[in-house]
Amino acid sequence: MDNKNTVTKKILAYNAKRNKNFVHLKYKAISEGPHRFFRGTNHLFVEHIAKEVVLKNVPFTYVCGDMHLENFGSYKGNSGLVYFDINDFDEACIAPCTFDLVKLCVSVYLMGQELNFSEEESLSICNSFLDSYKQAILNGHASRLENATAKGIIKAFFDKVEKRKAKAFVKSKTFEQNKKLYIKNDFRKYYPLTKSEKKLLEKSLYKWVEENKRNKDLYTFMDAAFRIAGTGSLGLNRYCVLVKNNESSDFVLLDIKQAEPIALEKLYPARQLKYTSEAHRVLHTQKRMNDTAPAAFTTIQVGKEYYIFKKHRPQEDKFTLLAFKEEKADFRKLLKELGNLVAWAQLRSSGLDGTATGDDLIKFVETNKLGLVIPTAKRMYKQILADYKSYMKDYSVKNKLTN
Repeated sequence: MDNKNTVTKKILAYNAKRNKNFVHLKYKAISEGPHRFFRGTNHLFVEHIAKEVVLKNVPFTYVCGDMHLENFGSYKGNSGLVYFDINDFDEACIAPCTFDLVKLCVSVYLMGQELNFSEEESLSICNSFLDSYKQAILNGHASRLENATAKGIIKAFFDKVEKRKAKAFVKSKTFEQNKKLYIKNDFRKYYPLTKSEKKLLEKSLYKWVEENKRNKDLYTFMDAAFRIAGTGSLGLNRYCVLVKNNESSDFVLLDIKQAEPIALEKLYPARQLKYTSEAHRVLHTQKRMNDTAPAAFTTIQVGKEYYIFKKHRPQEDKFTLLAFKEEKADFRKLLKELGNLVAWAQLRSSGLDGTATGDDLIKFVETNKLGLVIPTAKRMYKQILADYKSYMKDYSVKNKLTN
């Protein structure tokens, strides 16, 4: 008899169509702590917040849809310059502007618990975030974080990416055999593919080159592996592809990632654009919200499905719980900067595709409705802890998730 609790059943149902060989890694990942559980179960969060007043009668904007502390980081654009911004848009769509605000505050409370912050400290950090967000909206224009003015942990991210050499990164992920380069399959972040899977990716890459009117000899396919990264997307197909750029003779690692329909856009179907695929949704929303998109950011067709396609960048280029434990970050100052980034993303995309205008956002923050964000976040925080506890009752019983 199936005696799994309701939370576990919802998680299993949501992930039922994912790759059977790897989805168990997601179930393990979300058992590691409340914040990682929160990262990997956005569909539960959407269900919980759907009827909250904080989402009612507020401007609709483009939202990240999965706004937590580990979805910010640094990356290089096509220009070679380094940027720091929101860096994951798998759950992005048009929704109430307050969705991202509540979700980030929940992230603060959950990560604060794991970093031994008091609730009062987490409240103060959330207030710093909201104050900064409000002021940036009132200023009425989108800006960007720059290396020259960045401080603290964000400055360290700028410097790390700026100093990194692409060749060194590729070397760390590959090995040479018989004068040919291959991806290291460590059975942790990279797993081997079959010959037919590699052939499909090779065919897809050359088709992409042809369709984008690039030099047909631009890339030589070298190798490919199944890639493990993130939390929410674990179990979706994701590949690391090694190619040789024949124009520069450099080896390059590419990231090809599956996208899927998301829970948040289903709450507001009439607000959404019609996209060719979910990968096109991610591409479109990120370009709307980021000041500059990551290098080589586009879509690629693999078989009958479109995937997100960009250069592979290291996991350490984004915030992580471990990094926060090791760095003595001033969270109040940090959240002020993140408040700016969230506001700028909403302003940058304002008035586009039926979203609220900048004037609408200014009128909104001048009301007292921002005051609903933290009380809602506290309720959601408690709910996530309860959901995590329920899930762990099942996860702690051997094989109960899969039997």
